[in-house]
Amino acid sequence: MSIPYHDFGGDGPVLHFAHPNAYPPESFKQFGGALTARFHVVSQWNRALWPGSSPAEMNDWELIGDDLIRFFEQQGYRDVVGVGHSLGGVATLYAAVQRPELFRKLIFIDPVFLPPEVLAYAAANPEARGFKPMVERALKRRNQWADRQAAFDRFRRKGVFKRFSDAALWDYVNAATVDDPAGGVALRFPREWEARYYALPPLWVWAYVPRLTQPTLAIRAAETDTLFPAAWEEWQGLQPAAEFVEVPDVSHMLILEQPHTVADIILRFAAAP
Repeated sequence: MSIPYHDFGGDGPVLHFAHPNAYPPESFKQFGGALTARFHVVSQWNRALWPGSSPAEMNDWELIGDDLIRFFEQQGYRDVVGVGHSLGGVATLYAAVQRPELFRKLIFIDPVFLPPEVLAYAAANPEARGFKPMVERALKRRNQWADRQAAFDRFRRKGVFKRFSDAALWDYVNAATVDDPAGGVALRFPREWEARYYALPPLWVWAYVPRLTQPTLAIRAAETDTLFPAAWEEWQGLQPAAEFVEVPDVSHMLILEQPHTVADIILRFAAAP
């Protein structure tokens, strides 16, 4: 099948944005739109959004890196600026190490680079590998509403969305829901897929980081619950030539909380010779 994707527009060199778990790429309308000032911005749909896909297909996050490589080959892309947020950062990491000629610069935004000791424990204890509370929470996530206004009102009250502007939250609601044949709207990114990613953390990321050869920008949210200080320090030791930037007053979803701030940081780095 042809891998589907979203085209944000723009006429410059190609910049690919690998989106995070549970957030379709169209959620990031403001962020992607800001990047089109200098780049042609595209975003491959994660496998969870493909028609007929099943979480049982995935036993390791390397699969999403393979999907990204396939997408680049499908489009004939080379020498791309690769941007990845959260899960998308891990996909970009894998693809950039396996096929370095596909990327000329890399930007990782609060990627799922968990502390080495956490991943070592998960590797040694497969029965406890997943993050059970997150898996259970994802599987219980509400996935139907009467309409998009009802979904918006529900999300507006949740802490994870408290720093989103109304415009950014509407972008997410419009991207994350589809019309349900039974009536109302339903989640577009299946909660079973979201849970599958939580159940299988990427065990190999720290073996890949020092193998990166491209100029790299690392962006961390100051109030992240994903890229912990120990992992941030580990990363700086493994990739000392990279540029490391911490953005204040934002959480893990910083590109929906402060889309233009993060886009400006990326444009400065990516547009430089």
